[in-house]
Amino acid sequence: MLPSLAVRPALAALLLAGALGVAQAEDLKHVIAINGEATVGAKPDVAYVSIGVASAGKVARDVLSANSKATGDVLAALKAAGIEAKDLQTSGFSVQPVSPQNSKFSSSSNADDTPAIAGYTVSNTVNVTLRDLPKLGDVLDKAVNAGANSIEGIQFVVSNQSVLLDGARKAALADARRKAQVYADASGLKLGKLVELSENSGPIGGGLYRAKAMQDSVPIESGESTLNVTVSARFELGD
Repeated sequence: MLPSLAVRPALAALLLAGALGVAQAEDLKHVIAINGEATVGAKPDVAYVSIGVASAGKVARDVLSANSKATGDVLAALKAAGIEAKDLQTSGFSVQPVSPQNSKFSSSSNADDTPAIAGYTVSNTVNVTLRDLPKLGDVLDKAVNAGANSIEGIQFVVSNQSVLLDGARKAALADARRKAQVYADASGLKLGKLVELSENSGPIGGGLYRAKAMQDSVPIESGESTLNVTVSARFELGD
């Protein structure tokens, strides 16, 4: 007896779902998902450093004047050392009152109990980009001799890391293909074409790398930076 018209659509849908399930199962059987990794070492060629001048005194105007002169001397020394104006950028400037308990300056409270101000601190910080790393120690020495009393956050950069990363990407994909081939051989299957690829690695620290060592504010070791790339790949497998 033939099925009624009412059940034919449901039967067709069931048969279609079964066919799709078989197709999906077949697809899963013939695809391998694998990760590939590659690492490349690179010598940093650019350095970033923050150089500052901090001054303190009882009269704000006098402290500001002294700080401005010292900062000007430091900037002049940096330029004389070969740092171009485009590589010098003020990153912080502040004038702050100092309370008696936090200061070496003595002072009494005001008659109306308003918190007394013992003095003031003024700080000026400049971000410096150095494109000739062998000169870094000498540049820092000259900055300190000119009046800088704060040096922070020395960071090293690989300026051509995009080129290096492109090489690592090719190596990571080759690594994924090599691993897939091993599994294909072990399974008695043939490795087919690449059907899906994605890069999992995120930003590499903003491209910033810290020094390995710093002693006496002059000897500097930039070391070697490591760039990593990880990819996820899917390959077809054939009989």
